[in-house]
Amino acid sequence: MTIWFASGNAHKKAELASILADSGCGYELVIPADAGLEFDPEETEETFHGNAILKARALRRLLLEARPPLFRDGDPIVADDSGICVDALDGRPGVYSARYSGPPGSPVSGKPGAGERNAMLLGELGDAANRTARFVCAMVLLFGHDTFFVAQETLEGEIVKGPGFATGAGGFGYDPIFWIPGLGRTAAELSGVEKNAVSHRGKAGRLIARMLERRTAD
Repeated sequence: MTIWFASGNAHKKAELASILADSGCGYELVIPADAGLEFDPEETEETFHGNAILKARALRRLLLEARPPLFRDGDPIVADDSGICVDALDGRPGVYSARYSGPPGSPVSGKPGAGERNAMLLGELGDAANRTARFVCAMVLLFGHDTFFVAQETLEGEIVKGPGFATGAGGFGYDPIFWIPGLGRTAAELSGVEKNAVSHRGKAGRLIARMLERRTAD
């Protein structure tokens, strides 16, 4: 059976595929682009789990309408919404992490890239003493419009003191500026195996894998 992942992010697909494989899930993970489908729903909810449910339902509607060859009725759909929440910024950027444009009035045009978003976040945080933050991931396993499971997990850490402290070539997004005190490294310095073991997406993905096992065993 195929698991459909409501995302166009190849990095996220690779991470989730690895997480599910490590959990013993023998399903094939595919994204809409694998079936030649365009998928970019507007994320209008104010919570991570709200956006995850929105994306899962949007993909289900698309699959039922398009009926691509890879799709079979009953295929489970997984969707996630994730971001970084910084305590000194009252939880920002939160659900707006992927389209973060800094504090109100920031002169940013278009959709900022990862490096630009990181610079804006560090600039807004400035020299604040409190740098605690967390990555949050809400993941949904959907079987029908109103039949789904939700898991939400976090990875606790701190924002580095400035651009000169951003390190690591791995990961993506905010990983180079997210310091994990217990490991003494940024998220971008972790190997894929190390990151999946502790990350917000790894924890949520393993819960989703267990839910899938129980559901299919019933």
